[in-house]
Amino acid sequence: MEYWTSVANQHSEYWLRPLHPVVPPTPASARAIAAAYWTSLVESLKGAVRAEGDPLGPIRLVVARSGIEILRFAEAQVDEVAGGIEVGFPITGGQACSGAAGELRIVAAVEGERVRLGVVVDGYRPRFERLKATTFPIAAPYTLVQHLVHRFVTTRSLRRIAAVIDPIPVAPPPIDTGGRLEGVRVGVVGASGYIGRRLVPELRDQGATVRAIVRRPNADLERVRDVEVVPGDALDRESLDRAFADLEVVFWLVHSMGSGGDFAELDRRAAANCAAAAAQASVRQIIYMGGLGDDEPDLSHHLQSRHETGAVLAEGSVPVTTLRAAMVIGQHSASFQMMRDLVHRLPAMVTPRWVTTRSQPIAFADLRDYLVGVCDLPGAFGRTLDVGGPDIMTFQEMMERTAVLAGRRKPMILPVPVLSPKLSSLWCGFVTDVDTKIARPLVEGLRNETICLNDDILRLVPKGRMSFDDAVRRALVGVPARY
Repeated sequence: MEYWTSVANQHSEYWLRPLHPVVPPTPASARAIAAAYWTSLVESLKGAVRAEGDPLGPIRLVVARSGIEILRFAEAQVDEVAGGIEVGFPITGGQACSGAAGELRIVAAVEGERVRLGVVVDGYRPRFERLKATTFPIAAPYTLVQHLVHRFVTTRSLRRIAAVIDPIPVAPPPIDTGGRLEGVRVGVVGASGYIGRRLVPELRDQGATVRAIVRRPNADLERVRDVEVVPGDALDRESLDRAFADLEVVFWLVHSMGSGGDFAELDRRAAANCAAAAAQASVRQIIYMGGLGDDEPDLSHHLQSRHETGAVLAEGSVPVTTLRAAMVIGQHSASFQMMRDLVHRLPAMVTPRWVTTRSQPIAFADLRDYLVGVCDLPGAFGRTLDVGGPDIMTFQEMMERTAVLAGRRKPMILPVPVLSPKLSSLWCGFVTDVDTKIARPLVEGLRNETICLNDDILRLVPKGRMSFDDAVRRALVGVPARY
């Protein structure tokens, strides 16, 4: 038995409009764009029909078992258009069409601050002639046009292309301290933590003599050139006395949230040890990382503890510079990890009503620069400085934006008034990779508005700031540590 069918000329378009800024595609990026589409095409065929050739052609689609050629494409033609390029694949033949039959085009062009991505099939005349009964059920569903009209496959193809032409956002250039830190002896307590590990090499590169102070041996830090690694336990005053000897500036980046129990009391004791050891060593500045939030009666236990820690440090004789931040957007930031895992694993979620509270997240790169910028800066001595990014958002808005930037649908979020912090933290601990002992104070802190109440840092350390979208995109891709 044989089958025959033909359809009049077709024009089909499938478009995706990414939501974040991109660079204009150029002819030099044509191969990468075509390769992204090719990868999606090959993966979608799954064996019954295979693709042969090269991302820029020629390309053949053939029935895997019989070898019957369904469609054949000539080499791609790359044309420059306004704001970008078009990669065109002429359809030159195959059993699914008679003779030359239009073309497939991948369009990538910037319109304003956004890019328009699309796959266009124009002038295609699908046709089957003399296909055997055993071949037709395999060949027919896998013609190019039928492959493209499957929305999931098409969208996946375009997302691959978007990832190729949309580079990781570049952080603002490091601040210029003008050589102010040259030779300054700086100690970083908590150097093995997320912030400390990335702050240490930056201080070194600015000319400081850096001492990494850690509670336990750290193989990564041991490999960092020109950095001294010494033991120091925040709860052991004598170990801090030894670690602070001859230092001029101390960064205090430790907290006890992961210890469970009364972490606030542990942080107060540790802060008292730091203040006393710094005074004995004649340190001239302590730099402390605190949390945003008003001193209001219903302030969360976590944020109260951060404020109390800063107050205990300030009771000593050494001037303290406190930088107060909300959520830090970075690959290994606990609060960002929790948000990322939620939107990756849950298409819908019931949340505390606090997710509608406003916050002012900050990109890790900006926080690091502010920490470096206030180091040994006389104008910052004894001051509390609020630091944040340019965007003020609710936690719900942040989750929705993170989902979109990760290539996923916005989650359905239902805020309810009855979900307690304990239940929320247990749920987050089950769904995400963040430890429940850390998740609970983070979730509890969502009920408090955390936005900057002063902008003094913008004048003390002038620099560009990354948007929330760019910070998330960098965090999702991951920027490796510099050692």
